[in-house]
Amino acid sequence: MRARVRVVKIVEIPFNKFIGVEKVILLRKAIMRIQSFLKQMTLAALALFFAIGCSRSTPNLNSSPEARTSSSFRVAMLTTGSKDNQSWDQACFEGLNLIKNKFNAEIDITDSMDGENSEPTIRKYAQSGYDLVIAASGAYSKAAEKVAKEFPRTKFALITTHPGNNRNLGAVAFRSGEVGYLTGALAAMKTKSNKVGYIVGEPYPVYKEEEALFRRGVKATNPSVQPSTAFLNSWVDTEKAIKVATDMVASGVDVLAFNAGEAGLAALKAVSQKPGVLVIGRTKDQYEVAPGKVLTSVLQDIPNLVLNVAVLTQQGRWEGKLYKFGLKEKIYDFAPFRGSLTSQEEDTFKTLREAVTTGKIDVSP
Repeated sequence: MRARVRVVKIVEIPFNKFIGVEKVILLRKAIMRIQSFLKQMTLAALALFFAIGCSRSTPNLNSSPEARTSSSFRVAMLTTGSKDNQSWDQACFEGLNLIKNKFNAEIDITDSMDGENSEPTIRKYAQSGYDLVIAASGAYSKAAEKVAKEFPRTKFALITTHPGNNRNLGAVAFRSGEVGYLTGALAAMKTKSNKVGYIVGEPYPVYKEEEALFRRGVKATNPSVQPSTAFLNSWVDTEKAIKVATDMVASGVDVLAFNAGEAGLAALKAVSQKPGVLVIGRTKDQYEVAPGKVLTSVLQDIPNLVLNVAVLTQQGRWEGKLYKFGLKEKIYDFAPFRGSLTSQEEDTFKTLREAVTTGKIDVSP
């Protein structure tokens, strides 16, 4: 007997039969909204990740942008003195070369250019499409201010104390009061005649501040010491610098500090030949210029100061204001004393330096 086989027909019933067409539409819309929300959340998380990874808080040379593969970054510089004068201008030129090496930049320099005649040169660089024009002296302030207005897309930098224009013209400078004070203190420690001197190139605000702090450092260390200071109104007038320095020595000054570029170096060489006279050099370690006569030298890391301009520019953080650097950032330092100070004097100087660096001693103007 054959078994009977019952065929059961499976009928496919649409889902909307159970919940209704309108509810299906609403459900589909809700699912689409959830998918859209999840996509937006994913994109927001990625944006936050990249924002955190790319942020910077200070000009950090170690975390600055890497060198470009092509010379699309063009940087020009003007200096008042020769680019190989073993002083300020050469150090600025070394900074320009740091920019070249770090960013694979195309560079150009016009050296021995005085401030009064600098405007056409600054304008020429801007017209030629340079991204950054560095005017390495306060003598260029007026010319840079004028040209910066004409070329708002070009970045301009002064290497001096200047407030900037809050747009495309800014400046980098040293906190000069720090070393002004310490240089004065050191001179007051070592004088035997109770007369010390300080000779500066141009009377720019940054150096007026430094000169005032030199006097303060002298008096704070030894109130009986008389400081004499002079501005040459030049960085290259060697004859004037030598005369001013020798006149100071003739008046009884036996410790002389210099911050006068080429002119100051010539004067340092001249007076260091005088018996009983000690000198404090500037910018580079000038001990070999007059061994046994140079107490120390104020070391200025001018190349890295200049490099900071390019770092800020490449990071998109050049805001047309004044950026200052000093002992804390290791832009300033002092050359070895090489036995010119007693152990007690060295300890005293070390204590003073720490107090200035940490702000325990006020060196504001």
